[in-house]
Amino acid sequence: MAEDSGVILRHISSLKDMLDKVNEEIEQNIQNTREIESEIVKHSDTEKEYLLKESELMKGVSIAEFELNGIMQVAVLESELQYRISEYTDVLKDISNLKALFSSINS
Repeated sequence: MAEDSGVILRHISSLKDMLDKVNEEIEQNIQNTREIESEIVKHSDTEKEYLLKESELMKGVSIAEFELNGIMQVAVLESELQYRISEYTDVLKDISNLKALFSSINS
């Protein structure tokens, strides 16, 4: 019976060692999981920062496009204004020439 007790105690000790090893592996897995979760949080924060920067850059691009469109419209209007001034000048010259012609005919 003493031999049976010794065998049982050795078996229990062996099972305890196996259980301790399993617990250590579980703890290591828990630690690995925590590290992975921490990395996920860091990457999520980084992603949020990049999304914010992208949003700010897109806002800047939109403002620049708006300004560029305005500048282009002003350039077109300036060109049209120069054309109208040129036409107006030509009309004034024609009127002046007609007045001179009319004056010379009446004189």
